[in-house]
Amino acid sequence: MLRNEIQEKTGLTRKALEYYEEKGFIKPEKMENGYRNYSEEDLHCLKTIMMYKKLGLSIKDIETILYQQTSLGSLLRKKQFYMQQEEERIKLLEQLVKDNNTAEVMKQVSYLTQQETIYEKLTGIFPGYFGQLLFSSYQPFFNKPLKQEQEDAFYRLVEYLDALPSFKLSKKEQDYLEEVTASMDYSMLKEIQTSKMNAIQDYTTWNKKHQEEIKQYETFKNSEEYQTSLIKQIQEKLKKYMIEHKYYEIAIPLIRSFSKAYDDYYEQLQKANEHYLNHLSLKK
Repeated sequence: MLRNEIQEKTGLTRKALEYYEEKGFIKPEKMENGYRNYSEEDLHCLKTIMMYKKLGLSIKDIETILYQQTSLGSLLRKKQFYMQQEEERIKLLEQLVKDNNTAEVMKQVSYLTQQETIYEKLTGIFPGYFGQLLFSSYQPFFNKPLKQEQEDAFYRLVEYLDALPSFKLSKKEQDYLEEVTASMDYSMLKEIQTSKMNAIQDYTTWNKKHQEEIKQYETFKNSEEYQTSLIKQIQEKLKKYMIEHKYYEIAIPLIRSFSKAYDDYYEQLQKANEHYLNHLSLKK
């Protein structure tokens, strides 16, 4: 079956298919005309991956199950330790371990999908480093389920992002990004975002209070260590990619439409930026 057909049967984006092919999960036949021909085995594999992802398993967990034959029972114990808050997903994993009734679990997974946060939806639609780069900083703003009135803007964003050309990182950059993001959890991102909000809500007071930290930060940003670092390379690549494809003109307004929390933050950020520019002009 061709890409359009397998996208229709799975609901996956083009970039998701490319990612799963790159990871070696699926192996579509490459035809002479450049199109890919997906097999029933590819389709089954993709549906299995989607099921496991809806149950909260990471790509690394799925790789372990599919290629190393690790038992679901062992994986479940790990999930119970690290993800106590996801009780419903754990119950479904227990059922899967007990009787391996994937058909019944898939039905119940559809209910979990309705409870997914916007962040979970986006990182599921765009797996891999593309999703990590774009959405990790938005996580505190995307921690609620998508409402019906937000769906139009949300799916317009998905359509726009999926039509973009692939964003390429070297293997070294990919490995670095995975290592950095692996240690970041929601509480850390929330703390960072809270700090940003405090800064922009009263810029003058915050600026006076953190003069020393600002100087240290500016010194580091101008240092050779930072200027030659992998994170700097990745940031520059992403910035160029976003500018070339009008991310700020297209994506940001859509994000503001379906996330009131981000819209409020954006408004405050604009005011703080204006205040900062006025402050600079007065110093000249």
